[in-house]
This record gives sequence, C-alpha cells and structure tokens, in this order.
Amino acid sequence: MAPVQPKTESALAAAFISNCGARNFRLQALEALEKANIKIDSYGGCHRNRDGRVDKVQTLKRYKFSFAFENSNEEDYVTEKFFQSLVAGTIPVVVGPPNIQDFAPSPGSVLYIKELKDVDSVAKRMKYLAENSDAYNQSLRWKYEGPSDSFKALVDMAAVHSSCRLCIHLATQIREKEEKNPGFQKRPCKCTRGLETVYHLYVRERGRFEMESIFLRSGNLTLETLESAVLTKFKSLKHVPIWKQERPESIRGGDELKIYRIYPVGMTQRQALYTFRFNGDADLQSHVESNPCTKFEVIFV
Repeated sequence: MAPVQPKTESALAAAFISNCGARNFRLQALEALEKANIKIDSYGGCHRNRDGRVDKVQTLKRYKFSFAFENSNEEDYVTEKFFQSLVAGTIPVVVGPPNIQDFAPSPGSVLYIKELKDVDSVAKRMKYLAENSDAYNQSLRWKYEGPSDSFKALVDMAAVHSSCRLCIHLATQIREKEEKNPGFQKRPCKCTRGLETVYHLYVRERGRFEMESIFLRSGNLTLETLESAVLTKFKSLKHVPIWKQERPESIRGGDELKIYRIYPVGMTQRQALYTFRFNGDADLQSHVESNPCTKFEVIFV
C-alpha cells in the first residue's frame, strides 16, 4: 500500500467535477464549502480555478481532502472519485450514496455530506483535522495498518471479473435444476443412526464454482462448529484464497485462513456482506434441517 505523501498544497481540498448538471446538490455543496472558508482547488469543468490537465491521483496526494462528489445520491453508487481518493491517501469528503460508510476502509476515514445543511459541520471538521495532525493521521491510520476486514471483503470481489461471477451464478442455477431431476445421483444429504443425524453440507469460496463437502452432527450443529469445519476442510486442501495475488503485498497476510462471512449460496453480495446473519445456533439448525444438502459460500479475508 502506497505511503501517505506530505500535503504540500495551500488549499485544503481538491475537486474534479466536470458534469455541472448533476441531479443532486453537489455544486451547491461546493459553493457552500467555499463560503465556509474552505479553500478549494478545482480542476474540473465546474468552478475551475486550476489547470485540469494533470494526473488526478498524483494531484490528490498533495491535498488533505478530496471532494468525492457523485452526480447522484443512489444507494451503492460509488465511482472512481471515491476510490481514487483512498488510493491517493487523502480523506474523501463525499456527496453521494447514503450507505457510503459501507465502503469506508475504516471508521472515521470518510466525511459525508448527507444534506446541504450538513456543510457547516463538515467544514468545521475539516478545519479541525487540518489543524490537528494527530487527529488527521488517525483518519488515515488504515493506510499504515491496513483496512478493515469488511473493506477487504468488499474490494476482494474484484479478484473475480463480474462476467465470471455471472457465469458462476448461472452455472449454479443449472446445477441445482439438474440435482432436482429424479435421475440425478448424489450422496445422501443426511444419515440418521439412533438419536443422532449427520448432515452432509457443501461449501465453496466466493468466486469459485466447485463445492467441497463437510459434515456436521445434529448434536453439535452450531455456528462455531460450522466455521471450524470449514476452516479444517480448506486447510486440509492447502487452499489459497482467490484474491491472494490480487491484493497489494502489504495486506495479503500470511498463509493462515481467516473467515469473514459464511452465508447460503444464492444471496446477493449486498445481502452477504451487510444484511445477512444467522440469528444464533437455532437459526442455523433450522436452515440446515429445512434445506437438504445445504450449500454455503465463505469469504476469506
């Protein structure tokens, strides 16, 4: 991960905004920040006061803040404006999706203007951070210590191209239809002897198609046991996470596998990353009992 460079520009923030007809209030926010005595260097077509023929990321590195102002405030609509700010090692000030914190590399690393009335408080925060190096560096601490597991789980999706993920999704649907065919032969989903049942479950890493088998006993069907069984299985296979060569070397970690999330196959990544949780062991038990040969995906970080 590239180190944070010294902030050498006299202006607090840089803006690259070229679409002056956006559907949200980003231009009004820019003007309001200027009125709040935030000095801004604008390189885009809107409010330009600097020559825009520059390398964007290299330019952003010299500023303490970057305006990642999207042209729409729709959920999950996050573009290169935000991620280039992170790469550059500046603090993004965001006008955009209401769930922008889901994309933050760590708590406190992003400033968000939800409504125009928030400009004054954000301007005060910018001035405070600019004048207090310890507080400012705390917001960029993730650049030195690494981002959160939730951020890794999000950006690691890019290790598998979206077209490949679509193919995996479609192939999974085809496989499930084949399995429902009366002539399809597969191993039993469970085996009961006396009072105990052994469940045959399947698990794969996110971004892969083929499943691996694990087995859990009814008397110990817990979230902890599920996670332990998944780790044991993939360690025995000497599994290398699919993102291993895609991440910057500084945050690849060692050879130890770490689970971020286990969830049923078929969920969207928004569900898997942010909304789905088994509500305790009883919820897991109910899911396994009502879904023969349950299939899971695992996200390693």
